[in-house]
Amino acid sequence: MARDANVIRSFDDLLQVLERDGVPHQTERSEKSVRIPTQQGDLDSLLLLRWQDSDGVIQFIQALPLVLTDDKLGLLCEAVTRLNHVMAVPGFDLNHTHRLLSFRLYLPLYPRGEVSLIEVQAMFRLAIKTAADIMPVLAQVLSGQVPVSDIVAATQRHLAAIASASAPPPKPASPLPKAPGESMY
Repeated sequence: MARDANVIRSFDDLLQVLERDGVPHQTERSEKSVRIPTQQGDLDSLLLLRWQDSDGVIQFIQALPLVLTDDKLGLLCEAVTRLNHVMAVPGFDLNHTHRLLSFRLYLPLYPRGEVSLIEVQAMFRLAIKTAADIMPVLAQVLSGQVPVSDIVAATQRHLAAIASASAPPPKPASPLPKAPGESMY
């Protein structure tokens, strides 16, 4: 039976898809992970894609390139806790040891034992988009421009501005029918 190129059942399948699609990446076979350069808006970083058979998941870990000094870790911890609590898909993660902020998503391998290429692409895009969209507000918290207590409201305003800027222009109003019974279409 021929293998479906849009079904991913193993780390090797994932690598084949990345190669086939020309996705630049660095492979760490011993860790079953790849590092993929990412760039969107102000976000210029790496996404770590980790295949974890033993846990039954694929992790998508998008690093946010913010400078985290020791004195700001508590502030950032509170900020991401507040954000994660209100997000539909929470995933901000703070590594205190390495002073690294990331947005992390998981794609379950079980119970199917496989995932579709579309699922992998969607999780990849969602991790990057979420990190890129919210990173400017987190940077404002770190710089003192936004109080941590206002992180949720500031993020909502920022996301609304992004949505408004990318919304298509309104259509011109349709003319009214000229005569009774005449269709306006």
